[in-house]
Amino acid sequence: MSASSPTNQFMNDEYVLAYHGPLLYEARIILAENWDMSNTLLGTVGPHYFIHYKGWKQTWDEWVPEQRLLKLNEAGFAKRRALLEAQAKKNRPPSAAGSSTSPAPPASAAKGKEKGGKKADAKKRGRDSGVDTEADYLKRPEVKIVIPDVLKLQLVDDWENVTKNNQLVTLPRKPHVRELLEEYRQYVNATKKTQDRPARATALLSEIISGITLYFDKALGNNLLYRFERAQYVEQKRQNPDKPMSEIYGAEHLLRLFVNFGPFIAYTNIDTESLNILREYINDIMKWMIKEQKRLFVKEYEATSTHYQNMSRT
Repeated sequence: MSASSPTNQFMNDEYVLAYHGPLLYEARIILAENWDMSNTLLGTVGPHYFIHYKGWKQTWDEWVPEQRLLKLNEAGFAKRRALLEAQAKKNRPPSAAGSSTSPAPPASAAKGKEKGGKKADAKKRGRDSGVDTEADYLKRPEVKIVIPDVLKLQLVDDWENVTKNNQLVTLPRKPHVRELLEEYRQYVNATKKTQDRPARATALLSEIISGITLYFDKALGNNLLYRFERAQYVEQKRQNPDKPMSEIYGAEHLLRLFVNFGPFIAYTNIDTESLNILREYINDIMKWMIKEQKRLFVKEYEATSTHYQNMSRT
């Protein structure tokens, strides 16, 4: 991918206003790139920016297209105020429609709603509209997926091989993610006694495996790759335009998904019972991966050429 160019309206390290949901928030551009059909990560082309939202955890960092950004100037702040006021009017009962609101960071807004006694009303509005507000997303507790120590060491080795040793996982992997999860499904059906597991947990197994596969395909290009791996990813997309990445990548990148699973779940409307079952299955998948570690993970990463290394740094 090319670095920022004169066609970009924004540059590296520039502070901007970024749309996230219906509102604008202050953010800093970490990286500016121009994407075309040969190297797009999100299926969109043109200027894209990797941004960090001011005051937010790094788990919210994301790639955004140029149309989601505004200059950090008076016009941008005016637009931000207008959106805040429109959102406030939409969320307030008619008797409060005459009052105004001032800009505040998302976490502060969430706390203000709780202190004002409107938490139940906000939840009701969310249910009625079918759409969660920005504050609803930010109030959700982060889902903690505990990575076993054995797999933590696997992650450290993975990081060192890619970022320090300039090596790559050889692709395509065998088994790939879909095959791996199908093997796990067969393992559960063969070894787990039905009477020892909640009926709903057993019924949800296929749905959960499908969901994990979908998350993987959606998250890989945007969240699960080190920068050094992007050129390899682009080449795989070029060679296999109709094949999902879950049929190319394997255990190494699936494990990275589990590390990042908490923030992804924050965007879903999953209920508490289903969430607990999902977490149980992810923990069980990781236990199974430990049993099959020597078979599932590559023993040696492949060396890269000087040309690839130079290309990946540009």
